[in-house]
Amino acid sequence: MSSASAVPGTPHRVSSVWLFLPAVAAGFAVFSLGRSPAMLLAGVAGVTGIVLLLRYPEFALALYIVIGDIKGDNRISSLVPVDLTLAVGAVLLAGIFLSLLRRMRPLPLPRVFLVFVPLVAWMLASLSYTPVAEAGAEKLGRFLTVTGIVIVAPFFVLTTPRAMKRFFAGFAAGAFAICAYSLTGLGGDERLASPSDNTIGLGHVACSLFLVLWFLLLPGRPFHRRWLAYPLLAVPALALIGSGSRGPVIALLILVLLSLYLHRRLIADIAVLALLGLFAIPLAGLPQASLDYLGSVLGCHNFADVVASRADLVSFAWDLLKQHPLLGVGLEGYRFHSLNAGVYKWPHNIFLEVACELGLPAFVLLAVIFGGALRAALLQLRDRSNPFPVLSQLAAALLLAGVINATNTGDINSDRLTWLFVALVFVVRGLADRYSSSPSLSAASLAGSRPGTALPTSFVSAEPV
Repeated sequence: MSSASAVPGTPHRVSSVWLFLPAVAAGFAVFSLGRSPAMLLAGVAGVTGIVLLLRYPEFALALYIVIGDIKGDNRISSLVPVDLTLAVGAVLLAGIFLSLLRRMRPLPLPRVFLVFVPLVAWMLASLSYTPVAEAGAEKLGRFLTVTGIVIVAPFFVLTTPRAMKRFFAGFAAGAFAICAYSLTGLGGDERLASPSDNTIGLGHVACSLFLVLWFLLLPGRPFHRRWLAYPLLAVPALALIGSGSRGPVIALLILVLLSLYLHRRLIADIAVLALLGLFAIPLAGLPQASLDYLGSVLGCHNFADVVASRADLVSFAWDLLKQHPLLGVGLEGYRFHSLNAGVYKWPHNIFLEVACELGLPAFVLLAVIFGGALRAALLQLRDRSNPFPVLSQLAAALLLAGVINATNTGDINSDRLTWLFVALVFVVRGLADRYSSSPSLSAASLAGSRPGTALPTSFVSAEPV
């Protein structure tokens, strides 16, 4: 018997055991099967990584929302025999379950989320009249599972400021890796893409990463320290331009300009970054296809011109809505009624998608959810007693970016970032309410008097930069 176990009352670090024993067991299992040392190391690293995600499910959530832009790379998808989205989702759910066993207190779901109940009921009812019931059932199943995870999981995962900080650190690391990978395509002829060869997905990730860095790194710091973040900002900026994704580019420009209302002194950073961009972009080797595609925005006179490349998709959805305004054509009915289901998969606007497939009442339900999130974001920005002003600003910016992207690309299940940003606004409000309603917790946290409870300064600082 070891000396540690012989002494009564000796504390045991369960987290360390969890990280060590499964990794060693996996290593011996791989070794006993006669695998190479590389496989042994891969097995140990993989199991250790899984245990880390179980211990800190906020990292699993960060990985879950970017895994779709990674798993398309054969070098990554070949590492596991199952779909990586489902694998990470299962680890995330297991991590939430373990957190509940550790008596973690989830944040309350907002009342506006009750609107999801009639919306899902409407989706279920539409299976009775959709011309493709099997495809409609699959779409509903993905909304309840793959998409539903990012809507609900944040309330069980991001329950403390430190968990929120780890989440954004994990997301930034994953998004930065995706953007950096895309830059290997500089000097080529094709638009930059994510490892899954997705140009639009790269645009969404790059836009979100830029906003995270913009709001969490720059506010509250003097100018001579802010410029140190410019090289980090350059990576998502080049990836965004190289992707040629017009919606995320427009969203980012709007939100960076709007940020001046909250942090007026950031105008110096905008001026410097714009000047550096004028010199760097011509020398960066960005694909001409990306520049030409983005340049088409300059010749547009209204929003309809911006989405002109998808005008036929939008027009077809509008025609279906006029023919079936009350009930729609049923889930996945858009693709069935089209003349070319390979091209006409969805209208690339989730609001119009819901309207034409489920009817105007369902569209109203969806508008209530997004409207409730926008209202909550605005109220947080105006709340002077908010203990997390910068975090509220970031959540509002990400939500607006998600709404803009949702009107110009993707379907109701394809862009998990947008749904996450809807939930994130209410998560931040729940955190603020929890710390404001508990004076002892709030005071101890703000003062940092208890180890592990101090609020991240990047979330607390409300001083204009």
